Amino acid sequence: MSGRTYSKTYTKFFNLATFFGVFPFNLQEDGTVIDYHRSGPTKLWATLNTTFLILYLFYQLGMITVSSVLGRVDKLGWFSQSCWLIMALFPLPSLILYSKKRQKLCECLTQWVQLEKDLIGGKDTGANMKEKKVSTIFNMNDPALIKEGMEYESFRRGLFCFHAQEKTFKKLMWMYCFIAIITSCVVGLHNLSNPDFPAYFTSLLDPKRDNSIIIYASSAMQFYMVGLCVIHVGSFEILMMGCVRSIRHCIESLSNLNSVSMERRAVCGRKKPKNDTLDVATIAENIEKRDATQYGSQQEMQVEEATDNYRRVEFVVENINECFSGSFLAHQTMYLAMMCILIFVFLRSSENNSIITSIFFSTYSIFFTLRICCLLPFLGKLGEDSEIFIYSWLEEIPKLLRGGKPYETAEVKLHACRILGINCGDYYDIQGSTILTFFSIVTTYLIILLQL
Repeated sequence: MSGRTYSKTYTKFFNLATFFGVFPFNLQEDGTVIDYHRSGPTKLWATLNTTFLILYLFYQLGMITVSSVLGRVDKLGWFSQSCWLIMALFPLPSLILYSKKRQKLCECLTQWVQLEKDLIGGKDTGANMKEKKVSTIFNMNDPALIKEGMEYESFRRGLFCFHAQEKTFKKLMWMYCFIAIITSCVVGLHNLSNPDFPAYFTSLLDPKRDNSIIIYASSAMQFYMVGLCVIHVGSFEILMMGCVRSIRHCIESLSNLNSVSMERRAVCGRKKPKNDTLDVATIAENIEKRDATQYGSQQEMQVEEATDNYRRVEFVVENINECFSGSFLAHQTMYLAMMCILIFVFLRSSENNSIITSIFFSTYSIFFTLRICCLLPFLGKLGEDSEIFIYSWLEEIPKLLRGGKPYETAEVKLHACRILGINCGDYYDIQGSTILTFFSIVTTYLIILLQL
């Protein structure tokens, strides 16, 4: 599987994000280098939409300031209007990231794509192995064929990871496009049915005059800007989730598949891979027949290669955290504020508001819950997979290396491997249970808000 073939999955995402003008980066044709748009229509389109997002933020700041100064809204109305302000604030962290750390982010993403291509992208020799018989591939008396058999296994794992990544990106892109369309439509309908809502420019117009054209224009503007905000944030989150899922595949490819840890726990959404093509019993029998010295040397090289590649994974994760951790902390803070306010406003005003308003706040609440339930578990499983890598080799090296200095060296290297995780600022790492902590905090603040 060549790098060009593997990059098709990401090319679709980059092209879609470029089409909407929310992502200033592109994947070059060889599929191994990510760079930002330096000139041309795509650069102009991205700059134009960035300007629109900044102007929309100042527009919402101005509207909420006018409402507060003139006293046109009560406490509940102020909280309701703040939802639009938070929505306009959502793209700000990623916009700052794209402008201040543009080159660093390009280097980080390029390292990720190259790491994925090296570890799970497969090799041309491995791709050719699928035409050979298993008994020929795993003739353990021929060292060249042993290497080819290992390359076939690399190709087989890479093929699975390719389809898993393709499925992940398709699912995420469809989900965020659906959320963007529905959210934009609901906001547009809300503007049409409630033109006097303080978050809209139409609230400043004289109600005695015929303002239908301005109302339609305002609704169209809200439809476009809210959709742009959702897609901009969605592209940032899809990139993070896809990147982490790819790294998890890389860690899985480095783990020892024969260990108890890989038998007991799910990795990348599945149990230990079942090999329907290879005769595992025959392979194990042939391994036992090999010379003990040759066997130990080969296994020592496998452990060393796995730990060295894991160091590369650690380096990529460190760079990802350096680029994304601050922006992700800001995103999670806004998610927390948005969900608390949305649920609070919906519970307090469901009896007095119109059907469109109730649908609006309930839809917002559901979609934000869906996104956070998708985002946090995706990022939290990285630590679990890195633990499995370490323990899978620690369980097997006593059998593989059979004591001595190679065993001690391998054990030291494995203990030096760190448990990986996505940082949320400098405060904590995202774990599988972070989603429960998040909703417990939302519940706590919601109870406090309901006392107001």
